[in-house]
Amino acid sequence: MDKKGYISRIREDLSSARKHSKTTIESIAKGFGITNKNLVKEYTELAIILNAREIAHDSSLTTYEKYLEIVALYHSQVNLSMRTSMSVLMQQYSTPAPISFLASSYILRNNSDGDFPKYLEPSAGNGLLTIALPYHYTHVNELDDVRLSNLKEQPFAKVSSWDALKPPAAYDRKFDGVVTNPPFGSLSEPMMFGKFKIKRLEHAMALNALRCMKDDGKAAIIIGGHTSWDEQGRVTAGTNRIFLNYLYHFYKVEDIIPINGKKLYSRQGTSINTRLILIDGAKAVPDGAAPLKNKLHSTMVSSHEELWDRVWLEPELKSSDKRELNLLKLRAKAIQIKQKQYDWSE
Repeated sequence: MDKKGYISRIREDLSSARKHSKTTIESIAKGFGITNKNLVKEYTELAIILNAREIAHDSSLTTYEKYLEIVALYHSQVNLSMRTSMSVLMQQYSTPAPISFLASSYILRNNSDGDFPKYLEPSAGNGLLTIALPYHYTHVNELDDVRLSNLKEQPFAKVSSWDALKPPAAYDRKFDGVVTNPPFGSLSEPMMFGKFKIKRLEHAMALNALRCMKDDGKAAIIIGGHTSWDEQGRVTAGTNRIFLNYLYHFYKVEDIIPINGKKLYSRQGTSINTRLILIDGAKAVPDGAAPLKNKLHSTMVSSHEELWDRVWLEPELKSSDKRELNLLKLRAKAIQIKQKQYDWSE
């Protein structure tokens, strides 16, 4: 089995915007001695990650230009619809590269003061959510053997394999930034976080990840579903209300962005709706609860441009830069048109 040869081939095809279908990608993999469908999926995703990371760390590009390039990469990738018994069991749905870039860029700290920030991804998969973060300052954790092996082939600061529901005590308030997209499901037994009873796996994993964040750190969390509200405008009673009340009570929640799964997740092999939660540190004095329904938090994002506008990573841009931004957007459209000219066959 020639894993490196296969990944190199897929990276080349991605760079030239050559599209593939599930059939052609599996045919190419077979030529490199890879017949296991789970390995085809994981190695294909690793190729996408390596190309996305290369773009994310291109110093000649602005943050917005990097984002546009990664959006173009996403549109050129094969639809990762190859679902295996393992991915179904573990509820493994990787975050699309454009969303991953925005999430990891959000927590990226400017280290111009000379210190060395530390970042954590406690359910890292193949490393997709870390693409904007520097390898040597990023700690990743994963239980799946194939994905753990893929992580170890990348120069992360540390690669580990512990239960994300039980982070090491040494990780308590250690990291400047935390990013995570935990698998979803129900807990066999509820977990207590103070007086808050948490029943969902993804909620418990997210809260344990936040325990690893410094009080002045930042976090980007992706969880499934959209928030719903009752007739009084409160978050609907149940697991979501408890989870969100905890977040708003202890942390400075900057935004919760509802993402249209059909529009922005489809190439990852799922159409599940998600929420991107942006947190800018812990509250000095815990207080409050989830706010009542408002227009911002109930407005679903259905395009990459809308998502950029919502996260808005470059506030220094002024109105005078609009012409340049429009030119960049036209360039992105041109790239997408070029991609459509390729056949799906090899």
